[in-house]
Amino acid sequence: MNEMINGKIDNKNIGLVKNLWGLRQALDVYCLITANADTISGKGAGKSFFGFLQASCIRLVALDICKIFEDEKRGKRGKVKYELNSIDGVLRSLADGKPPVLDSAKVSSFVCKYSNGRGEDGTLLALSLTVEDFKTKYQKELKRFKTFRDKSGAHSEFGFDPRDLPSYDIMDQLFDFGWEFYSVISEAFISVWPCNLASSRQIRSSLKKVLCELGLGDIKTE
Repeated sequence: MNEMINGKIDNKNIGLVKNLWGLRQALDVYCLITANADTISGKGAGKSFFGFLQASCIRLVALDICKIFEDEKRGKRGKVKYELNSIDGVLRSLADGKPPVLDSAKVSSFVCKYSNGRGEDGTLLALSLTVEDFKTKYQKELKRFKTFRDKSGAHSEFGFDPRDLPSYDIMDQLFDFGWEFYSVISEAFISVWPCNLASSRQIRSSLKKVLCELGLGDIKTE
């Protein structure tokens, strides 16, 4: 039996994919409502309800992105106060546990796709540097999500404008990176088949069916 299964790294990675699943569903609902907003408004098909749902999805998207890309905080002695089911949380557990790389080709493929050329081998170091490069590339966007979470999602700061968020395309790119990272950890370190979140889109299918039943004909999905 693979000793990694049901260990800390595996369970953190499972927690990460649960956050990614929530992000995928929120993105899908937001996309469907936004793409069909004019038709929904024209039909008078629950305009206020769908507007509320759209705004709620944006809050969920911001919260989930922050969960996925949040860093674990360590004290002076290097002890983590709260361990996280985030990309950084998984990486730190890998660094602490030092498990062998079971499929270096999977790691290399991910590194080649996302790195800035600081390492293209199949090692844990190359993987860590790639995550660091990606987070640096999207530093401004990730900061905007965190600001939204802190000032509007978790609190209600006077004078803050909650509309200042990155584009849907950026949200999708952040999801893709997180899901591919989760998949690499599953296959290259734990040796389990990852969940296919690209095809697990039940919420989108259900909402599309509801929109059809409300009389919307040509439903846009992009």
